[in-house]
Formats: sequence, structure tokens, C-alpha cells
Amino acid sequence: METENKIPEEQPQEGYVPRPAWQVWAARLGLVLAIAFVAAQVLQIAGGGL
Repeated sequence: METENKIPEEQPQEGYVPRPAWQVWAARLGLVLAIAFVAAQVLQIAGGGL
């Protein structure tokens, strides 16, 4: 019974670790490509081509 009521010891957590620069730039590039794709689709639909 006593083992059920024990509070687990907290393990020390690491602080903030920034992402590598290549991941940040890959995410930015992906965002630009996604926005460009959506814009191209909107322009295609607005031009009458479905």
C-alpha cells in the first residue's frame, strides 16, 4: 500500500535547446513553398480554370 502513495522523484529537465539552423531554414522554405502553391491555386481558380 505504501508504494502506491509514493510521489515519483522529478528528474532534472534540460533547459531550452534551440533547433539547428538547417531545420529553421527548411521550415521557412517549406512555408514559402506552401504559400506559393496556395496562391497559384487561387489564381488558377480565379482565372476560370478548374
